[in-house]
Amino acid sequence: MKALLAIMLIVVLIGCQGQPRSSVDTGKAREISELNFEWPDNAREFVIDQSASELRIVVFPAGALARLGHSHVIGGPVISGRVALAESWQDSALHVTVDVEGLQVDRPEWRRDEGFKRDPSESAIEGTRENLLSPAVLDVASHPVIEIESLGLRGPRWQPDIDLRIRLRGVTRELTVPIALGMSDDRISATGQLSLRQSDFGMTPFSVAGGQLAVADQILLRFRIVATASGRRP
Repeated sequence: MKALLAIMLIVVLIGCQGQPRSSVDTGKAREISELNFEWPDNAREFVIDQSASELRIVVFPAGALARLGHSHVIGGPVISGRVALAESWQDSALHVTVDVEGLQVDRPEWRRDEGFKRDPSESAIEGTRENLLSPAVLDVASHPVIEIESLGLRGPRWQPDIDLRIRLRGVTRELTVPIALGMSDDRISATGQLSLRQSDFGMTPFSVAGGQLAVADQILLRFRIVATASGRRP
């Protein structure tokens, strides 16, 4: 019995010790931490290739009448910014902006990629984009860009977790995202996906008929970032 109690005590004490942030919380928005964005010294600078980089956001219908609604795919080559590759790759950093005005809605090939069978009408697509850019959602007039900066990298080089700080329509949150990372002498690529809630960033999902037909709070984001060497050091 004494041995069992001793083991239980050790387990409790281990559980109470400070632990590094794990991958369990990937994709879940958090309040701002005390971590700071730092651009590493003596790092190689890469510039994001906007034509090769892409963001896709998938939104789904919700509510009792969801079957009457459409899923939508929003995105485009709207990612720009810089990447700093440090001598120790875990110390590398990125600063990214997303051009909100440049977001497109429901290109047919995107919908085929997601397996959506029905294409909305042109008027429905335009209405979706107008709502997307409105003050109730992304508020493009007041917040024309989304800013993303890295706070740290950890894990294996081929699939690390990256801690990000995101500023979206005036609200700042932090997330941890697993990415597939590729590096060469003159090119860096990163791909990944995450789901997040609009409400975490102060957005109220669009709804009609008293909420019987609405946009789901949870959305899916897929991204590809490609950066090429600039030949400069920051």
